[in-house]
Order: sequence, then structure tokens, then C-alpha cells
Amino acid sequence: MPETIRVEVAAELSAFTPIRLVLGGLGTRLEFSVEQLEDMYLATEQLFRAVVRAEELARFGVEMRLDDGVLSFSAGPFTSRALREEIEPAAPDGACLDLCRLLRTTCDEVQVAESDGAYRVVLVKGRRPPA
Repeated sequence: MPETIRVEVAAELSAFTPIRLVLGGLGTRLEFSVEQLEDMYLATEQLFRAVVRAEELARFGVEMRLDDGVLSFSAGPFTSRALREEIEPAAPDGACLDLCRLLRTTCDEVQVAESDGAYRVVLVKGRRPPA
């Protein structure tokens, strides 16, 4: 059965600390390796930093979801074109640099989901079977 945690956070770097704690707890429940947890921490923290830089928001929503061995992290809604371009290249064959490359390297899936004239960023990390 899926489990979801939704919170609204201040658009400040200090607000990432409790998010990191929740991610750690959820990743531990999925028996993520240390490397998998670090990947998720790095991806979400860098996304958080980019949001604080690019968006002029006081607060935004975060959703963390466990479902069948998969941890997803969703944040938004956002409207910044600059943030979107950092996450997703404008052209399908465009260069994926900096934040875009980091997210795609550390996460299994990165999505930009449209919603009422804005968008949410969704990062997905799944449990890998033991080697």
C-alpha cells in the first residue's frame, strides 16, 4: 500500500534539513544502500537550492511517496522558466548540463509534470536488488 507524506516548506535552504531526515527514514524503510540514500540526498538538495535561487516563493509543496520499492520526491508548483531549463533541456536532443545531468545521474527517473500553468519536479529512486 502506498504511503505519502506531504508538507509545505519555506523556500529557504534551512528548510531542507527536515526533508533530508524524512527522506532518510523512507529510504531506510526501503533498505536503500548508503549510496542510494546519498544519491537521493544530493539530488533533492541540489533541486532545493535551484528552487530557492530561481523562484520567488515564500513556500512550496513537497511530497514524498513510497510505493512498491520506489521512493518518489515531488516539489512544486513552480513557474520559473530558468529553473525548468536547468532541469530539462528545451530541445529533446539538447545538452543536459549541471543540475539536469546531476539529477539524471543520481535518480532513476526525472519528470517535469505540468499542472494548471505551472509544473512540479518529480525525482524517482528505486530499490536495487542485492548483487
